[in-house]
Amino acid sequence: MLVVGGNGFIGRHVLHALMTAGAEVAVMDVTGPDQTFSRLDWVTGSLTDHPLFASAVAGCDQVIFLANSSLPGSANNDLSSEVEAHVKVSVKAAEICHSHGVRRFVFASSGGTVYGVNSDDPITENTQTVPRNAYGVSKLAIEHYLRVIGALRGMETVSLRISNPYGEGQRAHRNQGFIAAAMAHAMSGKTLPIWGDGNVERDFLHVSDVARAFVAACSAEAPPGTINIGSGQATSLLQVLERIEAALGCKVPVAFEAGRAIDVKRNVLDIKRARETLGWAPEVSMEAGLVRTAAWWKGQTR
Repeated sequence: MLVVGGNGFIGRHVLHALMTAGAEVAVMDVTGPDQTFSRLDWVTGSLTDHPLFASAVAGCDQVIFLANSSLPGSANNDLSSEVEAHVKVSVKAAEICHSHGVRRFVFASSGGTVYGVNSDDPITENTQTVPRNAYGVSKLAIEHYLRVIGALRGMETVSLRISNPYGEGQRAHRNQGFIAAAMAHAMSGKTLPIWGDGNVERDFLHVSDVARAFVAACSAEAPPGTINIGSGQATSLLQVLERIEAALGCKVPVAFEAGRAIDVKRNVLDIKRARETLGWAPEVSMEAGLVRTAAWWKGQTR
C-alpha cells in the first residue's frame, strides 16, 4: 500500500503501525526519508506532479491519504486557494488512484471540524454537518467527492473523521494542535493564547490510536464510507492544561482572549461505528499519552 504524506506527524506513526502489522509499504511525501524509513520504497515529490504520483501509485492495492496543504487557522484567508490546493489536489489524487486500479482509498478527514455543531451528546456520523471554517468545508467536500467516486467508479473509499490527535512528534506549527502548542509554550516559557475561558470541550486522541485506526480501516471487510475516530471522551482545555502541567512538571503560561465564532463549545465523537465495523477502540489514556508526549518534548530540549 501507498501512504501519501507518510513523513508527517500522523504519517510516521501510521508507517510504524503498518510495518508492525507486516504490510508492504510504499511512501510518497514532499520530503525524503530519514534513517528510520530508509529501507522503504519512498517517492519524494509533490502531488501536483501527476506523472510522479501515478508512478508511486502503480501496483498499489490500497492508499492511505494523509497529505494536507491546509490548516484550520489559515484556510479562511483565501478561499479560492483553499479549494485549489486542498480540495482539487486531493480529488485529482483519488482519480489517479482509481485509474491505476487502487481498490481502497482511506482518507484522513476531520471529526473536529466537519460537524460544526454543539452537542451535549457524542456526535454520530449521521449528525448534520455545518462546518464553521473553510478547512472543515474542504474536508467535507473531499469526503463527498470520494463518495461519488466510490459510487460511480467502484473504488472503495473510507473517510476517517479524526478528532484532535496529539502525541510524540507533533510540532506546534502556528499553534496547530492544542497539546503540542501548550507543551511548546511551557518549555519556552512563552504565553499561550487561549480563545475563551478554557471551558470548551474537545475529544483528544493519542496518535498511536489514530495509526491503529488506519491499519484497521485497511484490513476491515467492507467498511462504511465515513467513520468517527476519537476517544469518545470530552475534556475541557482547562482540564488538559492541568494534566499537561502534571506530566511536564512545570506551568503553562496562558492568556485568555475573547472567544471566536468559529469555535464550538463542545465536540466529542461517538465511536460506536468504529468499534462495530473496524473492531477498533482507543487504548491509550490521556494521562498515559501526555506522559509519553511530555517525555518526547523534554528530549527535544536536551
